[in-house]
Amino acid sequence: MVGTVKDAWTSSEQKRQPLLTRAQRYAAYTIPIICPPDGYDEQAQELQTDYQAVGALAVNSLSNKLILALFAPSRPFMRYDIPADILAELGEQVADLQSYLSAAEQNSIKLLDQLSTRPRLYEAVRNLTVTGNCLLILGKDKSTPIRVLGLKKYTVKRSMSGKVVEIIIKQTLRFDELDADAQQFLRQGGPKLAKYSKMDPTDPRTCGDVDWFTWVQLGEDKKYSVTSYVDEHPLPDSFNGSYTEEELPYRALTWELPDGQHYGIGLVEQCAGDFAAMSTLSEAQLRAAILASEFRWLCNPGGMTQPEDLEQSENGAAIPGVEGDVVALSAAGAGIAQGLQIMDAVLSKYVNRIGRTFLLGSSVVRDAERVTAEEIRMQAQELETSLGGVYSRLAIDFQLPLAYWLAAMLGVKLSGTALRPTIITGLDALSRNADLDNLKLCIMDLAQLQAVLQGPLAVVLNATAISAAIFAGRGVDSKQYVNPPEVQQQLAEQQQQQALEQAAAGPVAKATVEQPQ
Repeated sequence: MVGTVKDAWTSSEQKRQPLLTRAQRYAAYTIPIICPPDGYDEQAQELQTDYQAVGALAVNSLSNKLILALFAPSRPFMRYDIPADILAELGEQVADLQSYLSAAEQNSIKLLDQLSTRPRLYEAVRNLTVTGNCLLILGKDKSTPIRVLGLKKYTVKRSMSGKVVEIIIKQTLRFDELDADAQQFLRQGGPKLAKYSKMDPTDPRTCGDVDWFTWVQLGEDKKYSVTSYVDEHPLPDSFNGSYTEEELPYRALTWELPDGQHYGIGLVEQCAGDFAAMSTLSEAQLRAAILASEFRWLCNPGGMTQPEDLEQSENGAAIPGVEGDVVALSAAGAGIAQGLQIMDAVLSKYVNRIGRTFLLGSSVVRDAERVTAEEIRMQAQELETSLGGVYSRLAIDFQLPLAYWLAAMLGVKLSGTALRPTIITGLDALSRNADLDNLKLCIMDLAQLQAVLQGPLAVVLNATAISAAIFAGRGVDSKQYVNPPEVQQQLAEQQQQQALEQAAAGPVAKATVEQPQ
C-alpha cells in the first residue's frame, strides 16, 4: 500500500464516519460511554444520558446472560478433540490421554479466572451489543492483560468473504506513557526524531501527546504482519511480529456481519426505531408530568378577596373575601392526565418489546393472574433460541481464539498439531437443550401410547411401528434409547421368571401362616 500509516488511517476513518455517528446515537440510547461523542473529556465533562434507563438495563442484562452462557465459571467452554485415526492408533492409551486433556480443559478455565479476564470479556459483549463491533487484543503473556478497544480506536478492512485483511489501531497517549524501550529508541533516534530527544519521562512537563499506530496486514503468505509506529515513525522489530490466523492476537469481533461489509451491526441498531420512540415518549411523558403537577391561583381582580391576604395568611386563618374570587388553575384539567395515560400505555408496549428482544425476565412473563413455571421456561428458551445465530458467530470469532490463547498461556501450542478445541457452550448448549426437550416429549407420547394399548386397541395397533414413528417425528435417534431385540427378550424372560417365583411364593407363605401351632 502506497503512503504512510497515518494516510491509511485518515482514509479509513473518513469512510467509517457515518458509522461512528450512528454508533454514538445507539450508545446514547443505552450506555453512552461505549461510544462517547467527539471531543468528550471524562475529566471535564459529564456524559448526557437519555430520558430512559431501559436501554442500559437491557444491554447490561443481556451481556451478563451471554457471558454466563459463553464462559460459565463452573465448566470449560471448550473440549479438546482427538481425530479418529489417532484414537485408533493409541488403543488402550486413549483413556489416559483423555484424562490429561480433561485436566487441561479445567486448567484453561481456571487460568481465565486467574487472569481476571471476565470484566474485559463483559466489556467486549457490551460493545458488540450496542455498536456491533469491538477489537479484542490478546496479551503476549500472563502479565499482559486482555484489552478491548471500542469502534473509535481502530479501523478494519475485510475481504468479500468477511476475512480480516487489515486492521489499523490508533491510540493517543503521552510520551511518558510509552513503553520504556520505545522511549529510548525515539530519544536516541537521530536528527529525524529530534523532537523526542527533548522529552524527559521523569519530567511530565516536557512530554507531549503522541499517536501510537499498530498496523496489521494480511500478506501473500497467508500470515499477518504487525508493525508499530509512533507518529509515522516505525519502531524496531522487537515491537513487530508475524502470526498465523490462529495465533493472531488482534481480533475484530462483530455481533452480526452482513455479506460484503467491513463492519458489523449490533442488536441495538436492529431495534433503533423502538429505542428512538421510547426515548421520545419518555421525554414527552416527563414534560407532561411536570406540566400536570404545576398549578396557579386565578384571582378575580374586581373581587373582594385580595391575593396578598392569601399569600400572607397561615393555614386555617380567616380572611375577608367571597367564594369564587380565587380559583385553582391547573393543566391537569385540560386533558393532560388522559394524555399521560395514553403515553404510558404506548410506552409500555415499546418497553416490553425491547425487553423481550434483550431477554429481560420481566418481559417474558405475560400479564395474567396465573402463569405456570413451565410457560415461563418455554418462553425464555424460545427467546434464547433466537440468539442462535449470534452464538454461532461468537463461537468462531470470540471463543475459539480464546481457546487457542489460553492453551498458549499454559505452554501448549495447538497450531500445527492434530488437537483442535471444540466449543461446547452457546449454540451447542442450545442444541443439547432442544434434544432433551424432544426426548421428554417422546417419553410423554410413549406413555400415552401405553395407556391406549391397555384397552381393546392392543390387538389392533402395532406398538413397535408406532413407537418408531414417534421417535422419528420427534427427531430422536431410537438406537440410543431402545434396547436391541436380544436384550428385550432377556428382560422379558427375567420378568416372567420373577412373576413365576412370586406366584409360587404366595401359596407357600399362606400355608405357613395357616399351619397350626
